[in-house]
Amino acid sequence: MKKFLLSLLIICISITLSAQKKEKVIKYKKTFYKDQTIENADVKITIDDIVASITGMKFRINIVNKSNDYILFKPSECEFKIQDNKVKPVEKWLVIPPNDKDWRIVNITGPQYIIPENFNFLMDGLYKVTLDSKGNTTADFKLPAISNEFKTGGFSVTLDGSKKETDKTDAKFNVKYNGDKIGVIETNKIAIKMPDGKEFANYLRDKPIILDKGTTDDFKVAWKDIPIESGDMQKVEMVVLWRDAFKEITPFKIPTINLTILFNKEMSMDKGR
Repeated sequence: MKKFLLSLLIICISITLSAQKKEKVIKYKKTFYKDQTIENADVKITIDDIVASITGMKFRINIVNKSNDYILFKPSECEFKIQDNKVKPVEKWLVIPPNDKDWRIVNITGPQYIIPENFNFLMDGLYKVTLDSKGNTTADFKLPAISNEFKTGGFSVTLDGSKKETDKTDAKFNVKYNGDKIGVIETNKIAIKMPDGKEFANYLRDKPIILDKGTTDDFKVAWKDIPIESGDMQKVEMVVLWRDAFKEITPFKIPTINLTILFNKEMSMDKGR
């Protein structure tokens, strides 16, 4: 009887070890992970659609801006900690207006991230940018242009073309920011002054442009249906008033959020093998 029980025990242990060994060698073509949401006073962040395949790992970061300031997200400051690897993604910035929301897909490449286990993700690179500040003092710009280039603080600006007609005038500018803060351009601040001294706002009301050091962008300004008694736009000299359009702002860094991304075994077994 004792020998029988001992044999039965050995068989049970062997079956258990065999099952464990079999489970350990499961190979996945894809691994899936659980969605996660976290928030603080400024933002609500949801990470979803997390999947790793032979091409790499990717997921979507959804950000709700709960504040009255702009939120700037720099994905390249985030960090994956997967086993012994530390990897930073390379993605474009995301700028979210006050009380708005947006998302960015974050990727890292390579098949080595198909792992059936949890990993850490450092959610970094979040900043608040407050636009309620005084802009650079910028010299007026004449149309037709006397010179196509000018500088204001850390900004280098080049006229990339303009068209003056009686009913409408428009101009396009290329800008590069060379300063050490965050460069902001608020085109809704820009106006035109006519020969009779009257001023008219730029009617192209785009969102603020936000630039890091060494980055470039372009913007347009335009005026239409200005009363002819103020001057025929096609014939007279017009003066662009920049006011507080160009700003250099020190952003406020939001503390890093450390997230544990949880392996979704059920979904990986169902869809990933």
